[in-house]
Amino acid sequence: MKEIFKRNKPLIGTGIFSTDQFLAKRIFDCDPDWLWICLEHSPWTFESIAPIVIQARSRNIMPIIRVGWNEPDLIKRAYDTGAYGVMVPQVETASEAEKAVKFARYPPIGNRGIAPWFASHLDLSLEEVFEIDKKENLLLLQMESLNALSNIDEILAVEGYDILIVGPTDLSASMGIHGDIHNQKIVDIMENLVEKANKAGKVLGSTFVGTDYCEKWIKKGYNFMNIADPLSLGTEKLKQEVARLKKLEFNYH
Repeated sequence: MKEIFKRNKPLIGTGIFSTDQFLAKRIFDCDPDWLWICLEHSPWTFESIAPIVIQARSRNIMPIIRVGWNEPDLIKRAYDTGAYGVMVPQVETASEAEKAVKFARYPPIGNRGIAPWFASHLDLSLEEVFEIDKKENLLLLQMESLNALSNIDEILAVEGYDILIVGPTDLSASMGIHGDIHNQKIVDIMENLVEKANKAGKVLGSTFVGTDYCEKWIKKGYNFMNIADPLSLGTEKLKQEVARLKKLEFNYH
């Protein structure tokens, strides 16, 4: 991941709408860099997503698990399940960011316990797990409210996490413009964060359904980008093709 950013290339991810392994394979065949697996809003459990996490790692795709809250047991279990990175929602203060770092990192930086469940499934030794963790494991914090924005300089100054994910939907709700994620007020906030994040050495990311918006924000500096809804992206194309074919005329000879 860090080598890709050195080459000024974005990392493109997408979500998953089922724990079905066949559907996961079809998504992996599209060659995303990473996979957004949401345990914040879905009914899934660590047990139900574990095969997909292992499958992603075996395909050299980074499974990123968003946990339900900034809690040590959730963050630890996500990494031990095999998450390449853990995303923590609703981080609003520097103190909360520091807690996430403590929960996510092995000593001496943090106090995460050692029992990587995924390692045996990938034939990794404990030494290899430590080496991978030190070099590449990611911690992602989400900025999703005006309260977080008011503390953003302090949050960005916290060491030990890698990526700041701006969540435009919850941010819009905190501003009283629920769901209006392309409102100019949101745009201004996201644009103003680019220079701040660069100075702090943090990668910026976000998530949008439309790939045109993904492209727009990648060009502005949001280089960890999620194409939010692969199902809608695929069914929209199917819808267009069904409509096109229905208009065809034919003659019997």
